[in-house]
Amino acid sequence: MDQIPEELWALTTWEGSRREQIRRALRLTIRERLQAAEELSDLSRAFQQMRSAGKFRPASAKT
Repeated sequence: MDQIPEELWALTTWEGSRREQIRRALRLTIRERLQAAEELSDLSRAFQQMRSAGKFRPASAKT
């Protein structure tokens, strides 16, 4: 069975995963950061429209 390298195990914790996300975000160009922000804004608007249309329930409403 293939062994997972030790340095990858550090990424499996919440803290390790968060550090890796920050490292990757810091490598983005300004254009990539703006594009990501625009896409997140589009997603937020789509969720708001779904919520307004009754097609999306908050997690707290699910049973």
